[in-house]
Amino acid sequence: MIEVLSVHIPKTAGTAFRHILLDVYGMGSVLEDYPPDRIHQLNQPISDKIQVIHGHFAPNKYKEYFSQAKKIVWLRHPIFRLISEYFFAKTIQDRANAIHFQLLEQNLGIVEFAAIPAMRNFLSRKIEGMKLAEFDFVGIQEFYPSDLAELQKLLGWKDFQATTKNSNRYPEYYKCLQEVLSDRTMMNSLAQLNQQDMELYTEALEIRAKRRNESVQIQSTLADWQRSQYLLQQMQAELARDRLELRQIRYWLKQFYQKAQTLEFKLVDKIQVAHLLTGFYVDSPQAKIATDTNLIVVSGWAIGKNVPASQVIITNNGQILCQTEVNLPRPDVAQVYPMIEAKNSGFETYLVVNGIPAQAKLKIQVVLKNKTKVAIGTISS
Repeated sequence: MIEVLSVHIPKTAGTAFRHILLDVYGMGSVLEDYPPDRIHQLNQPISDKIQVIHGHFAPNKYKEYFSQAKKIVWLRHPIFRLISEYFFAKTIQDRANAIHFQLLEQNLGIVEFAAIPAMRNFLSRKIEGMKLAEFDFVGIQEFYPSDLAELQKLLGWKDFQATTKNSNRYPEYYKCLQEVLSDRTMMNSLAQLNQQDMELYTEALEIRAKRRNESVQIQSTLADWQRSQYLLQQMQAELARDRLELRQIRYWLKQFYQKAQTLEFKLVDKIQVAHLLTGFYVDSPQAKIATDTNLIVVSGWAIGKNVPASQVIITNNGQILCQTEVNLPRPDVAQVYPMIEAKNSGFETYLVVNGIPAQAKLKIQVVLKNKTKVAIGTISS
């Protein structure tokens, strides 16, 4: 039975919310309706196991179906949502998306991008055919943790691991964001191009105030405060990454090196470490790594056999280049491995590629809680 209809508006915490739904209901119980590649036709049968439909569908698509289902949508301040999509589009360079293709081909500025008819009042377009008051729950990204807690109580969900992963990866994104926010003329233009969305967002804040029995007047102030705290955290994270990059560059500068043309990643045979790890995998990088990219993402998952996995480190000749906790949500892994550690068995870190000396052999190691180190892969030049 369908219990939840979740409308995912791009760049409004929909991806993070998708992970929550998968965590709560399980992968086999969530139907993802994402046109054009994963579109669900209304005449197609739905398995009895499906409890949630989530995706980029118009809310009125299922208006005459599943009357008992809770209808959920997440919104975000329209200008911040627009800025996020603008820099996201410049990063992923998806030319299959007509609007993003226009942005890339014409090298549009953010106001020009906002003026594209399909981008104006984007939020209002995405819920067209259904009033905001008709949704059973309207979440606001600026209040994501507290609104998520309310929704958990409303639907009687078990505990889950919340994540806000999926940050914008545009280089110096938060610096660019600050530049846009400080340009009053630009901000005024963006607001005028999205007047209907600005009114919709105000309505969403009013709905939230009523739901929480709070003053309507303080909602926008609280939203501004939450945004400022989030931006501060993200800037601090960006600064930490910059420091990590600088530390690695300093390390390589101390070496006598010849720049390698390519790097090679190799995964350790799982049988060799089966006595220490129940399972592991490195999603990124791939076998061949081009050195024309300054940073590569090293990500995957690991589950200790008798002792939990605590960290993942990358070393060269015993020198730690970077390290990260093993604590990211991996609902896909939890579906395969029943142990509790599988739920948050993911990891992700960044490694500077340029400057790795010739003949270097970096080790990717899982550190167990008892300090035992288990090599799971190598990166060689």
